[in-house]
Amino acid sequence: MSKESLPSLKVSTGWIELEIISEPDVVLGFRGYAPILRVRKSRTGVEYILYISAKSLAEPLEELRNNNGGIFKGIHLRIRKESMEKTSKYEIEIM
Repeated sequence: MSKESLPSLKVSTGWIELEIISEPDVVLGFRGYAPILRVRKSRTGVEYILYISAKSLAEPLEELRNNNGGIFKGIHLRIRKESMEKTSKYEIEIM
């Protein structure tokens, strides 16, 4: 399945367990190009794209990437948002 046909992962305040299954790529959105990762929900096996441009998401992901030999693929993590506000920060935990 191409990245363009995958649904976007909607992150809310509940923890979501994921496996990163790609290195970063870009997709063309309504505001131009946006960086994404392909991810798979651990419980369902369903694949999504995860937009990774938010600083509160990019910085902890970069730390995880550095601790994984410089690659994203294969990282297992949990993700959620601090609150339901649109600008709420992301929280990430390694699994």
